[in-house]
Amino acid sequence: MAEISKFAKAFVRFTGPELATQEAMYGFIMALIFITSAQVGLISYSSPMDIVALIVGMNFVWGVVDMYVFYKMDVTAHRRYVEVLSGEGCCNHTEHYLMVYDALGSTIVDALAEEDKEKVVDLVMNGRIESREEMREGRRAMLLSAVSCFLITLLTTVPLVLCLALVEEPYAALWSASTAASVCLFFAGYLMEPSKRRSRKILTGASIMTLALALTLFAAYLGG
Repeated sequence: MAEISKFAKAFVRFTGPELATQEAMYGFIMALIFITSAQVGLISYSSPMDIVALIVGMNFVWGVVDMYVFYKMDVTAHRRYVEVLSGEGCCNHTEHYLMVYDALGSTIVDALAEEDKEKVVDLVMNGRIESREEMREGRRAMLLSAVSCFLITLLTTVPLVLCLALVEEPYAALWSASTAASVCLFFAGYLMEPSKRRSRKILTGASIMTLALALTLFAAYLGG
């Protein structure tokens, strides 16, 4: 169990807990769509391994898409931040100040009082832009985060594939995989809840699981 915990923490270290939880939820929900579609007869299959191929294939594709998009978004945002900090295209100090002020929006700075926001903006404007070596290290961290997102999405298929592969009776295999995905979604929501109160964590886990199952049914029938 300790080894599994270390393995999981290695991914979370690169992505952060919120993004890791988000990717895990996406992976389980996408898998559930195929499982539910098979259970209600919206897709035909000759054996549970056909569902395995669909689940692994879809999670692989979307994992690659997320990996590419997240990396490109991080790199593009970083370039924009460097341009903002350097004041490229600014005519005067006021224009530069407003650019930095806007760039700090949607961060923890939003929770500060206005006078403290101004102090942060002044501090940022007078800060040193990182060196090329530091930028390369930053890009490496972005790449590791993107790759970790891909691996998390792909790894969500493991418990479901095991259920589908090891349970002999096809109907029971689908139900065991569906149950495993639901339990995993519950714990994803449980871990995502920032509150220390167990009751809040349980409520969030149950809410995420219920919402995911409802969306899965909707998506399955819509796709059908």
